[in-house]
Amino acid sequence: MTRGAWLPALGALSVIVLWSLLASRLPPILLPSPMEVAEVAWAQREDLLTATWQTGKCALIALTLATAAGLAGGVLFLRSKWIEAAFYPYALLVQTLPIVAVAPLFVVWLGYGSPVAIASGAIASFFPILTAANVGLRAAEPEQVELLHLYGATWTQTLLKLRFPAALPYLFAGFRVAGGLAVIGAIIGEFIGSNGVPPGLGFLVLRAARTAEMGLSVAAILCATGLSLAIFGSVRALERRVIGRWHAGGST
Repeated sequence: MTRGAWLPALGALSVIVLWSLLASRLPPILLPSPMEVAEVAWAQREDLLTATWQTGKCALIALTLATAAGLAGGVLFLRSKWIEAAFYPYALLVQTLPIVAVAPLFVVWLGYGSPVAIASGAIASFFPILTAANVGLRAAEPEQVELLHLYGATWTQTLLKLRFPAALPYLFAGFRVAGGLAVIGAIIGEFIGSNGVPPGLGFLVLRAARTAEMGLSVAAILCATGLSLAIFGSVRALERRVIGRWHAGGST
């Protein structure tokens, strides 16, 4: 087993041991043991799988929308410094918005259900992608840009053939951050805007907390963590495949 494999496994084992020791000193209503959580997760696996699928679907749609908006914003900012100066502060304002505070507005505008989770996830994951695009599209060497201009390349050709490839390491870094934020935003949206049809992880955690089912609540939280890790790992694998080892970001 390589170091990259056994170190995370050792870390997970350490967490489980510490969790078990702490749970043995506390009542289950405060902290269920790993075995109790595993039993509940197996008994209610269908509900957990359905909720994970629902939240994951909302998070992926939110991430797709945030990617489209972030890339479009990065291109516009590159195209015009006036646009960047006028709108970048408001993009930063979007990042500072407390999702818990604005999610009730989404319920008013969009109604209960998945649209609230998608909107919350998109807002939460938008700014890292915009920032990555804004920085990455400027990462191409000026000499390379000038060379393409000398060969008669248009602004669009330079963007597609030089700037976007040069921006890929920055974009993938933004996607890795945004993936986890999309899950968090979707779950917050489900806390506030879900009516349980269909049930997501946020709704499941909230329902379990209200009925003091701590084992189910912890199991749902662990499913959310696994979902974030799955998105992160998928983005990382795609990054390795796309940019390979030609950049430092693809070799670690």
